[in-house]
Amino acid sequence: MTNKRKVSAKVIKAAGTSTQVLSRQQESENEKYAVNDIIEPPYRIEDLQQIRENSTILGQCIDAYKRNIAGFGHEMKYKQEDDEDTLEKKAEWTLVDTEIIPLFSFDKPFKEILETGIDDKETTGNGYIEVIRNLEGKPAELINMLPQYMRVTRKDNKPQEVTYLVNGKEIKRKKVFRRYVQRVGAVDTYFKEFGDPRFLNKETGEFSEISLGEKNATEVIHLKIGNGPYGIPRWVSHVVHMVGARKAEELNLRYFKQGRHIPMAILLKNGILSEDSEAAITDYVSNVEGEDNQHKYLLLQVESAEEGVVGDTQPNVDIELKSLADILQNDALFLEYDDKSRQKVQSAFRLPDIYVGYSRDFNRATADAAREITEEQVFEPERNSLEFIINNILLPPYELKHVYVNLRKPEISNTEDLVKILDVLSKYGGTTFNDLREVAAKVLNKDLEPFESEEASQPIALVLQAIKKASEQKTTETVQKSGTPTDLVMIMKDLRDLLESMQDAED
Repeated sequence: MTNKRKVSAKVIKAAGTSTQVLSRQQESENEKYAVNDIIEPPYRIEDLQQIRENSTILGQCIDAYKRNIAGFGHEMKYKQEDDEDTLEKKAEWTLVDTEIIPLFSFDKPFKEILETGIDDKETTGNGYIEVIRNLEGKPAELINMLPQYMRVTRKDNKPQEVTYLVNGKEIKRKKVFRRYVQRVGAVDTYFKEFGDPRFLNKETGEFSEISLGEKNATEVIHLKIGNGPYGIPRWVSHVVHMVGARKAEELNLRYFKQGRHIPMAILLKNGILSEDSEAAITDYVSNVEGEDNQHKYLLLQVESAEEGVVGDTQPNVDIELKSLADILQNDALFLEYDDKSRQKVQSAFRLPDIYVGYSRDFNRATADAAREITEEQVFEPERNSLEFIINNILLPPYELKHVYVNLRKPEISNTEDLVKILDVLSKYGGTTFNDLREVAAKVLNKDLEPFESEEASQPIALVLQAIKKASEQKTTETVQKSGTPTDLVMIMKDLRDLLESMQDAED
């Protein structure tokens, strides 16, 4: 069905406020055919999950997504790094890092909630996270929801005024919300879209002006791929060859289970099979599989097809078994088909082989290049989208002014090149000992405290130059006191320079 998009706008004026234009954009033509406001998904969610279970490559691609997008955990960041650390900023940092994020769930860590949402989104196109607020109206608990039971409703016709807090300033906007339905058997449970300020009856799906107590519906954050009411999996166009690859695997399995069966034709000349032989062939074909039927012989009895006079010479009866195995597709074609299918699925996710367990034809340089490009083109954009949902949708009710949540990413760098660059910078640039210590902490994966001495924060080249100058001055003073000849001093200097150059060459 072709999707059509219709856009209409109307102007709303209110006393003491500026004119605001409301966009009323219909997302999908399917909304017109919703039954009881419920839109049916374009694909059966259970079928998409079954394809993922049967695929030999789809699960690896989805695991690579969720591990590399959210699997490294989160960290806190200050919005303004240059400002001084005040008590207010430290209190907000502690609030988010120790009292909000860790308490979202007691069943699993915050990163696993995000990973499960990514897994559902990449498998079915849709991931749902239920948000439960505390008595203060702030998000307090997150629960992953099973996508096969979730349904989406049409957008409401009544725009609601929503207040956003941006950089300490309140901004009011009009927004149209959806409802969500969890359908289990004949029981429907309603949820409202996260941020909807109204009260919703979770049993009837009707909005109310007053709180309904225990019947108040909780909220849902919908993670989806695409811009329609439902998300569409990025691999859905590859279903045909994925199912074909599965059928090829099943065919190979039957071949190994029924390995004794050989495709053949039975050619008879001047004779016909007896009834016992026909029954034997039928039984042979029907019960050929299994280890008990291996290495058995097939006995065929043939009767003459011509009736001659008694005493006449009987025609020679000939029976021939002709193999037909050479006209079948060989196993190499199925292997190539499966490999091509795997490559197509990976291209849908834009993942190189190293992320899905295929590490052939890779060396360190190509592996690092593949990781760097994939991180830049695939994982980082997805990570940024998830960070936006966390910081601009989930956490704004806490009115945070100084901190935000950042999803960690892997450290991808060439250690050998980094050492060479740092060596050059140490000798001729402005690198300090504490700068090198920070790099060493990342390489060794340890927490190394910076040096407290004043020289540790000065350029290494200047520190070495000062040490060399002080050493020369001390040597000259010693020579003068001892009365050592000037030629001997020059020889000692040349010897020292030679030893330093030899040490640099060894390093």
